[in-house]
Amino acid sequence: MENEPSQAAIVGDVDGIDPSIWGETADEILDLGPHDAELGKRMSRDAVRVTLGHLSEAAFYEKYHDVVVDEFGIDERPVGGDDTHE
Repeated sequence: MENEPSQAAIVGDVDGIDPSIWGETADEILDLGPHDAELGKRMSRDAVRVTLGHLSEAAFYEKYHDVVVDEFGIDERPVGGDDTHE
């Protein structure tokens, strides 16, 4: 994606996560599946940022909704009581 920060920049701003170890582990896990591994890595980095309070759940949902629908055909992630998944 355009204007996306590098893996080191994103992971580096999350306390306790070594970017090189995280990258290797994420690659090993996500490369086994049929879906976009880079999307999975971006989402997992931002999910950590959500848990640490660096990114809101609403911002996370907004950021990834369209690409999740493109990748999976539907977005069934729960967010704030909104049952709309299209």
